[in-house]
Amino acid sequence: MIRKISLLLIIFVFIACSQQNKPKDESEVSCKRIVSTAPSITETLFELGLGDNIVGVTENCLYPEEAKRKAKIGKAFDINSEAVAALRPDAVFVLSAYGQLAEKLKSLGVPTVIVEQSTVRGFVDSIDVVAKNCKIEEKGRNFKAKFEPYLKKAEKEGEKKKILILVGRDYESTSIKDAYIVGKDGFLNEIITLSGAKNVYQGDMPYPKIQLEGIIALNPDIVIDVITASNLSPEKLEFLEKSWAEIDINAVKNGKVFIKTEDFWSLPGPRFVKIIEEIKNILE
Repeated sequence: MIRKISLLLIIFVFIACSQQNKPKDESEVSCKRIVSTAPSITETLFELGLGDNIVGVTENCLYPEEAKRKAKIGKAFDINSEAVAALRPDAVFVLSAYGQLAEKLKSLGVPTVIVEQSTVRGFVDSIDVVAKNCKIEEKGRNFKAKFEPYLKKAEKEGEKKKILILVGRDYESTSIKDAYIVGKDGFLNEIITLSGAKNVYQGDMPYPKIQLEGIIALNPDIVIDVITASNLSPEKLEFLEKSWAEIDINAVKNGKVFIKTEDFWSLPGPRFVKIIEEIKNILE
């Protein structure tokens, strides 16, 4: 049974907080023994050809497949700093959201590098940080260049479609209840814009909680219900799909409700381009 409030929501809210109180880092590191403290960092390291150098990851680091075989240092939000130190890393990459962890590791004498990945641009620029510290600048530039085309906002003719993205709700209810939606979050909101669409929610909150009446009032053209639960059975998926069936909004009337279960929808890492591509396909 999946949790009533998705871990996905916790991930996004935690990442949103990383835009505040970003500690600076000036450590000199080598990259022969690397520890990653977040799934997005792990994916980035593998894409840069540093997978064999990784000696530790979190329990949430499930992609690529090789990441599952690395030593574990705890969960993404509950990392054991002593376990990290025990791996004798010469480089630990830490999200800027994990400021306290970074300070703890430094106090233990662990070489620590902070990366900012709370936004699309932040992720792309973090490639430079990793590449510079690991002395693979050319490989980093080549990898980063692949993302540049996606950072240009897609221009669509006519009125933009209004998208509602859910990142958590009461998954046991037969109707939509206690829904957390993407607002001004810096990541998925940015991806909606880069895809050539418009976020149906135009307020200032990053993840507002709304009920069914609020969704009806917003009347989105497209709904994307992100549910990245590893134990989602076909029966449960059918149950979740049916919860949208009778709602009086344009998205339901036009068959534009999509449930996304792939894990990359919840991670601001290298696969963000897949999210943009999928939204563009929905818009066609």
